Amino acid sequence: MKYVLFPILYLCLIPVYFMLRNETKPKKNIILGVTLPYEARQNAAVLAICEQFLRQLNLVVLILALLPVALLPVKRTSVFLTLCFIWIIAAVIVPYIPYVRCHKRLRAYKQQACPPAERKGETLVDLRLAALPKKVVSPLWFLPPLVMALVPILHTLAAAPRDAAFPWMLFGYGINLLMVLLFTGLYRLINRQRAEVVDENTALTAVLTRVRRYQWGRAWIAFSWLTGLFSLGFWLLIDSVTGILLLALGYVGILMIVCIRTEFAARRAQESLTAESGQGFFADDDCYWIYGLIYCNPNDKHLSVNNRVGMGMTFNFAHWAGKLILGTSALLLLAMPLLGVWMIRLETTPITLTLNENELIATHTKELCRLERAEIRSAALLEALPDAVKLSGTGFDTFLQGKFRVEGYGVCELCLNPETPPFLLLETAEKTWLLGVESEAETRAIYAELTGNQ
Repeated sequence: MKYVLFPILYLCLIPVYFMLRNETKPKKNIILGVTLPYEARQNAAVLAICEQFLRQLNLVVLILALLPVALLPVKRTSVFLTLCFIWIIAAVIVPYIPYVRCHKRLRAYKQQACPPAERKGETLVDLRLAALPKKVVSPLWFLPPLVMALVPILHTLAAAPRDAAFPWMLFGYGINLLMVLLFTGLYRLINRQRAEVVDENTALTAVLTRVRRYQWGRAWIAFSWLTGLFSLGFWLLIDSVTGILLLALGYVGILMIVCIRTEFAARRAQESLTAESGQGFFADDDCYWIYGLIYCNPNDKHLSVNNRVGMGMTFNFAHWAGKLILGTSALLLLAMPLLGVWMIRLETTPITLTLNENELIATHTKELCRLERAEIRSAALLEALPDAVKLSGTGFDTFLQGKFRVEGYGVCELCLNPETPPFLLLETAEKTWLLGVESEAETRAIYAELTGNQ
């Protein structure tokens, strides 16, 4: 698993690196999150701050890029994942440390050397934009992916008989459908954001707004289609572990490529269109941006705005919903190592099987099952674990627990270490169980006692 996850880690770092590097290029009169007049762009002090930022960013990212190599010798999957979670948090946050430092230096330079242009308590809106025609991508493009996401759900609901995997399959397909609906909602949201006024040029503001809405409108449509196709592919490849893994990797990879391409296409257009802006009047709302990262404007009733630094959109922290969304996102990110601690406990806690005169009890971190001996219709000993696809539960290299679709046996409840055969195959009227402990002798002894008393 670690060799599959290892290259995926860099999908977190690489976009952050290139987006932050791009912040040194003036777009909409903004450099490193600070709005500057046209004449300040080539100022020696501004260029020096940008060069210092790039040097510090390169050093930080180089160190972060080398750290995952040290994780490869880690044997336990849960420990490896926990360290990966910590690294992901560092990859998302640490590159912003040199950014914040240089942003503060540039902001201080602006306040000292440039005439004040910020308008505290005001939000600039160009009312002339309302009279201009709006061109948006047709929302009908979202219908095919909605249909694709519905097909596996309808097939699962119509299938008979329903096995133990039914609720979990329905849940998984439902998540894909909700994602398509989410992308549809975000498409509508981006078309309702207020236009960003750069200067007094209404045509320029209209073009900038149209470019960003068009680029991200196409992106949300692409995300919807990819998710619909992913749902169909998952449904068709449900019995192929390798197929599902490759499908998931391809899905995540293409999503990332589309996302990065969309953001940089919008940035290139912004850089080109505003190359000569800022020579006279220019909009300056730096006072509403905390380090150029967090938008907090109580005068703006819009919930979402275009991100000043980073990708896509952000939310107005002055709005209660903005506080909720941003706060929840930060908590979820910082809580990732806690999930790792829980996984370590799962992987390191031994599985125990207790057999008495009346029942067999399987225990891990808690009691997993209690089978009456009279309920066990058949018992077999498997010397090797057949191919299995996880439907729900935990799937580590050394610990499998939950519902799995097992080749030749259908949906089974597993609790075992796949590296320590043999395994007990127990069938009751309701379920099929595959159980195992670390000791081969103990597993064989329990099997012998079960079959000897049946």
